[in-house]
Amino acid sequence: MAYTTFSTDKADYVLQLGNHRTLNKQVDIFEGIDALVVETGEDRLENYLENDPQYGLQLQYCAGNNIPVFGTDAAHTPSGSLRGIISFIPTVLLGPLYSYYGATPKKINNLVLNICANYQFILQDLIIEERNAVNAQKIEEFVAPLITERVGRKPLLGIIFGTIHMGLKPDLQSKRRRDFTLWNWRNCNFGKWAGCVEEDLNLVQEANYDGKEWKIQRYTPPLFD
Repeated sequence: MAYTTFSTDKADYVLQLGNHRTLNKQVDIFEGIDALVVETGEDRLENYLENDPQYGLQLQYCAGNNIPVFGTDAAHTPSGSLRGIISFIPTVLLGPLYSYYGATPKKINNLVLNICANYQFILQDLIIEERNAVNAQKIEEFVAPLITERVGRKPLLGIIFGTIHMGLKPDLQSKRRRDFTLWNWRNCNFGKWAGCVEEDLNLVQEANYDGKEWKIQRYTPPLFD
């Protein structure tokens, strides 16, 4: 599970990029975080809170330390999922890099990260780059300010996504970059937000462990017009 660390004006970040099916033992990089954001893809956050190999140990850490866990993904329509699979095909060119770093528990090389992130940005596909922009918008514009208000300082946020989402780093760091992708998917893809479940765009879920079970809270910040 490769990782990288970086900052924006609103938060410090630890972004871990790994394989969804591999047991993720790398917990130490998240020590001291104020919140954790996990990839949920087409699903809901509550379905990842128990026995998930990529998040399990990290969620145990959050449960034991009263750390909130957020889901910021948006689902796709059936036609959007089909379009995403088709547009995903060029990604196989970078498959060896994604496989290597998905199984390598060390800090990712910035040159490799930038090559992969910029390649996906050029492709502007639904499965990867559109979701990078949506998640970055929710994390930087909603989750980071929410946690800042709670802790009274610039927060440290942990993020766990699949390795193909290296573009989350530049999308979090550059509003102009993510705004371009959001403009593209709002205006230039066969209709407004074509392929996206629109009601999910403004959905953010938060889970907190009460000592017995995870409790889910839903927010709908107006981040997407």
